[in-house]
Amino acid sequence: MTNPSRTFSARTELLAAPLGDLLHEARQVRDAATGSRITYSPKVFIPLTMLCRDKCGYCTFAKAPARIDSPYLSPADVLAIARAGASLGCHEALFTLGERPELRYPVAARWLADNGYESTVDYLVAMAEMVLQETGLLPHANAGALYHDELALLRKVAPSQGMMIESLNADLECHRGAPDKDPQRRLDTLDQAGVLRIPFTTGILVGIGESRADRVAALEAIAAAHLRHGHVQ
Repeated sequence: MTNPSRTFSARTELLAAPLGDLLHEARQVRDAATGSRITYSPKVFIPLTMLCRDKCGYCTFAKAPARIDSPYLSPADVLAIARAGASLGCHEALFTLGERPELRYPVAARWLADNGYESTVDYLVAMAEMVLQETGLLPHANAGALYHDELALLRKVAPSQGMMIESLNADLECHRGAPDKDPQRRLDTLDQAGVLRIPFTTGILVGIGESRADRVAALEAIAAAHLRHGHVQ
């Protein structure tokens, strides 16, 4: 049975507390901060590219070039998906994509060059701007670990962005083939998004080989970034 008066401010308590107690405390914190009403923003899913330079052991999104018709969605495809979403009452266009596939796959680099783009992020910026202008949907860019200048470019056309921290454990087996999952890179992206005052969605992954201590450390890092910048949504 849980104890309603128990609090979990210290890491040692978080690590030792039974799951039921943690869930009870989390609910109390949530209700005190925002209440129990759940809100959402309808969005349409736009998978700009399913190629990715990372090889994560749990991923079911990324595909090899031989398993897809084209390295990237064309502008016409992007606009068709966005318009279909708008017609169904969506408010946002959620751009999802693999991270920097042009650094792994020559076919991706050629497609970008042939179409006049320097990088996947460059193409994403163009497509977000097109969707915003043509449909009025608000782009949300979920493009992974980005650098300051890339975040700044997207900020001009995407009201919000996002990236999962996933885990701060650098030794996870599932991330051995994933250079973009380096914990410091992802923390830097989270922090730079705050510096740029970008509303940012983030979180952790559970069940990828991490410990409870890993989860607590990652959540504390997210909380610390939000305390510095106030940008985590």
